[in-house]
Amino acid sequence: MNYIQIFRRTTNSKNFVAEIDGLRFFAIITVILFHLNTAYVKELGMSMGEWSAMVGTKSITDLGWWMIRLDLGVKVFFSISGFILAIPFINQYYFQGRKVDIGDYLYRRLTRLEPPFIVSLVIFFIAQLILWQQDLLEMLPHFLSGLLYLHVFSYGYPNLINPVTWSLETEAQFYLILPLLVLLIFRLKSQVGRTLLFMSFMAVSIFFRGYTLSAGLSHIGSSILVYFVNFGTGIIFALIYMHYRDFFSKQRHLLYDLVTVLAILGVFWFYKPQAYWLNNLVFNLSVLALFVGVFKGTVSNWLFTRPIIYLIGGMCYTIYLLHYAFFHVLVKFSVGISTGVGYWADFGVQFLFLFPVMLLVSAVFYLLIEKPCMDKSWPSRLYAYLNHKAHEGTRRSER
Repeated sequence: MNYIQIFRRTTNSKNFVAEIDGLRFFAIITVILFHLNTAYVKELGMSMGEWSAMVGTKSITDLGWWMIRLDLGVKVFFSISGFILAIPFINQYYFQGRKVDIGDYLYRRLTRLEPPFIVSLVIFFIAQLILWQQDLLEMLPHFLSGLLYLHVFSYGYPNLINPVTWSLETEAQFYLILPLLVLLIFRLKSQVGRTLLFMSFMAVSIFFRGYTLSAGLSHIGSSILVYFVNFGTGIIFALIYMHYRDFFSKQRHLLYDLVTVLAILGVFWFYKPQAYWLNNLVFNLSVLALFVGVFKGTVSNWLFTRPIIYLIGGMCYTIYLLHYAFFHVLVKFSVGISTGVGYWADFGVQFLFLFPVMLLVSAVFYLLIEKPCMDKSWPSRLYAYLNHKAHEGTRRSER
C-alpha cells in the first residue's frame, strides 16, 4: 500500500474529486501561514500594529499586505462546504437522483465530524488545565459551550480553548439550515422565483456582514446570517458544475489559467475592507472564478491535483483543528532562531521548521482519529467489536 492509498480521504461514494481537495489545500495553507505569523509576532513581543509598521501592509507590493489577508482561506472553506453539501440535493431535485435522507444526512455530519472535534477539544481543554494551569471552573463553561457549537453566540468571541473553532460553529449552522433552505426554495414551482429567493438570501448575508462589523454585533458576527454568502457561492458552483459536467470534464485550456490568476488576485484585493458590500460581492465572485479556473485551467488543474497537494488538502479538517494551538506552543522553542537578514527570512525559517512538525502530528491524528470516521459504518462496526469483546469476557468468566 503506497502513501496515496494510506492518506487519501475515504469517500462513501465512488467519486473522488481531486480538484476540491486541491482547493482545500489552498484554503488551509493560507490559514496556516496567517496563524503562524500571528503566533510568531506575539512571541517576538510585538503588537500587530508594530509588526504592520515594520513590514508594511498598505501596498500590494508589501508582503505584509498579503499576509493580513490570508485568513480568507476560512471563507474559501465555507464555499467548499456549500459545494459539497449541495451536490446531493441538486442531484435529487434537478436530475431525479436518489432522495436525500435527512436523518442520514445529519447522522453522517455527526459521525464524520464530531469525533475529531471532540477529541481535539478535550485534549486542548486538559492542556489548558495542566500545562497552563487554568482554573477548571473558569474554563468549563467555555468547554461545554464549545461542545454545543454555541461559544461565539454565548460570549461574543472565539473559544479560548481553541479559537479556530468559531468557524466550525458557523459550519454547523449551515449543516442544519441547508435542508430547510432547500425545502423552502423548492416549494416554489418557478425557477425564476427560486433564483430570486436564493439571491435575496445572498444579499441579506452581504448586508449583515457589513452591518455586524460596523455595529459591533460580535455575538452574531460569526453566524450563518453573515457568512451564508460564502456557502452560497459554493452552492452556485455546484449548480454550474452539475449542469455542465461535460464542460468541466473536457479538455483544459491555458485561458482558464489566466482566470485562476485573476481570481486569486481578486480574492486578495477585494477581501478587505470586509464591511464593504461591493468587496464582499466581488470577493465571492472571485472565489467562484477560482473554482472554475482550477477545474478548467491546464497548469492550475495540474498543480491543484498533484498528490502532495490534494493529500494535504484532504487532511485539512485535522490540520485546521490542531495547527493553531501547536504553532503557539512550538514557536516558543523556535523563536530564537534568526537569520539576521530580516523578518521575512526569519519567518521563512520558522515555517520550514514548524510546518513539517505540525504536519507530522496532524498526519498521526488524521490516521488514528479522523480517517476511520470517514467510514460511514464505523459506529456499527465499533458496536459489533465491543459486543464481541463483551461476549468473550462473559464466556471466559463462566469457565
